[in-house]
Amino acid sequence: GIRCRWGSPTRWCCARRSRATAIVGLQAALVVAAALVIGMLLGAREGWSTLAGGAACWVPSALFAWRFALALRHRPDQAAAVFFVGEFAKLLLTLLLLAVLAQMVSTIWWPGAVLGVIVAVKSNWLALLLKGRARQPGLPDS
Repeated sequence: GIRCRWGSPTRWCCARRSRATAIVGLQAALVVAAALVIGMLLGAREGWSTLAGGAACWVPSALFAWRFALALRHRPDQAAAVFFVGEFAKLLLTLLLLAVLAQMVSTIWWPGAVLGVIVAVKSNWLALLLKGRARQPGLPDS
């Protein structure tokens, strides 16, 4: 991995990479938690469907975070272009994975799959809220 040294040009890159890793990790954790809750409440098929829908968003996000970290490390001058192209590719890959899911899994429970997608997408907003709360002085850390 990258070793960050104080004062080195890679310090910013490492901070961005660890933040992206944390966001993708939070996304995966929330999708798994939602799938477990749905699975316990409604059944295994529903839980797996929730997990599959969330994974259709999580996998492209993880690939995007990895690719963006590489761009920051090796070609920081192209980071903005990689970001915008990566976001577009992430959207296309998510739609492709959902289409493959629809074709390959005849027993998919679509309300659960959609819930998984919603949890994965909204977890990014939760990460932003948690980041803002952690930076506000005077608030206790949870």
